[in-house]
Amino acid sequence: MDDKRKRAKQFYNALDFDKPINFGLDRLVSAERALPEKIYVPCIHGGSERDPVEELANQIDFSLSAGSYLFSGNRGTGKTTELLRLARRLEELSCEVFYVDMADYLPLTQRIEVTDFLISVIGAFSEKAAERIGENPAGAGYLERVLQFLQAEVSFDEIKLPAGPIEFKASLNQNPSFKRELQKKTRGVVERLVEQARAYVLDVVEALRQKRSDPDLKIVLIVDSIERLRGVGDSQDVREIFKSAETLFASHADKLRFSGLNTIYTVPPYLSALAGGLGAYYAGGRIYTLPSLHIYTCCPEPGKAPATDETGIAKMRDIVDRRFAFWRDFFTEAALARLAQSSGGDLRDYFRMLRLALARAPQSALPLSGGIVEDAENAVRNDMLPIADDDRVWLQEISRTHKPALPSLDKLPDFARLQQGKYVLNYRNGEDWYDLHPLLRMELDGNGGRRT
Repeated sequence: MDDKRKRAKQFYNALDFDKPINFGLDRLVSAERALPEKIYVPCIHGGSERDPVEELANQIDFSLSAGSYLFSGNRGTGKTTELLRLARRLEELSCEVFYVDMADYLPLTQRIEVTDFLISVIGAFSEKAAERIGENPAGAGYLERVLQFLQAEVSFDEIKLPAGPIEFKASLNQNPSFKRELQKKTRGVVERLVEQARAYVLDVVEALRQKRSDPDLKIVLIVDSIERLRGVGDSQDVREIFKSAETLFASHADKLRFSGLNTIYTVPPYLSALAGGLGAYYAGGRIYTLPSLHIYTCCPEPGKAPATDETGIAKMRDIVDRRFAFWRDFFTEAALARLAQSSGGDLRDYFRMLRLALARAPQSALPLSGGIVEDAENAVRNDMLPIADDDRVWLQEISRTHKPALPSLDKLPDFARLQQGKYVLNYRNGEDWYDLHPLLRMELDGNGGRRT
């Protein structure tokens, strides 16, 4: 392999956007699935004076009782890395912290209800607690208890209950028919399932406190990846799935709290549009939202485009520098800054465009040309096209006002779709505001986005 190709390959793989930084917490996320702390760049989402991780850690540390909290952020904002930084901060404050990736327990492309959600979350907690101390701290595991309850109290017609907890976990995650029937049959026993979950959690909390010889031990469960809940079928299916997330966290907030266990749920970012009402139902009184990276100076006046913050662009350059110190062999500083701006502060899109350009490095002169950089931008832009006419009008209004511009709360699932597709990005400069993905601006000019 020639040296040029070898270095391009090293750079390409250094831009891994699927692995979080785990801050040495291998027991939460194994080293094989994580990146080292040395590449972490602090304060990329804004100044340290408003750090949602530190604020949330303080809420849990200060509170005398356990509560449930909401944490949000689009894929591409570094959310899982920040949650793991939160975990380390909580451990520094003498908390016992557990982390679960719900993608391992729930299919995130199907609608969700409080029953299957609770079973999956507490089942995951049960599994992680048993792994942590080498035995199930409350005797029988939670899924085993649920199975016994379902066998005794619920009649299933179209499916057969799994034989054991391992099969039960697999069915919840991999068998859509089983999940739909479970949702249908457990709607009449929601309160009893909630009581059972709370009783089990209390048993585990007491057992862990005895094990640690600390009657005041604070226990925290971080429940990640729920923000990835999305539909993949027709528009009606997409709306139903987003609506199910809204119903779960808005209508069943009281059922998601447990004595002795602080729970942190990641939620789809569009739920932040409900923050005035939804946040009040959760501890902390707000949704802790991780915005896109801080690449703009402030929320612009209506009708104005945001101004670039050079400090933020420099931090995005630092992110690349810590991963591959010889990046200047492939990109000029101007090209790297251009891609940082084109990403809108979305790390996933930033790394994606860099990788698309690097894939052409072995056959191209270095540093890579502006044409190759533009091709990478076009490839990411094309994934968001075409734009429907009704979406075009709405996006233009968001671009003008820098607000969600929701005509009614019935449109929340559609706003979710726009955020999920990264048509709209969330920023924070003292206040939360919105703007279009920069790659879409030329598609939404005064001619309706149609080039002349």
